[in-house]
Amino acid sequence: MRRLKHVLPLLALALNIAFPALSQTPPPRPPLRVMMCELVDESGTGWVPEFLMFTRPSTGANAGRIEVFDPILKDLVHRPIRAVVTADDGRSRTYGWALARVRNHSGQYADRLDFRLTVGKSDGSASMAVSAQGYQNVMQGHGHCASPQE
Repeated sequence: MRRLKHVLPLLALALNIAFPALSQTPPPRPPLRVMMCELVDESGTGWVPEFLMFTRPSTGANAGRIEVFDPILKDLVHRPIRAVVTADDGRSRTYGWALARVRNHSGQYADRLDFRLTVGKSDGSASMAVSAQGYQNVMQGHGHCASPQE
């Protein structure tokens, strides 16, 4: 047993020399993960944003919190808001967020707008559905999302 105590440090040193990649620490995660999406508003209502951005800090007090920002939020709320993952499987991930008591430029009013963005994991394809509480129609858009880090 005593001999093993002396051999272990030498064995670790030999492994580090023989396999330097094993002793290196992995690169640090970026402090902020970003995903940007471009969409086409197929509904023509203006409620499907042409561009949106998701951010997720990997460190700090808000680590893991997903926020979304787009031109609609810029006009109505003036800041990013929280988004959540509503579905996640091997093929896609769906993000959701909502706005309350909104009025568009034409004066149409909704008590609540629910936004759902589904992003394909293999190719970044994106589809968005926006539903207004109290209305039957669902506004839709399609496009593409990508992360600048990838």
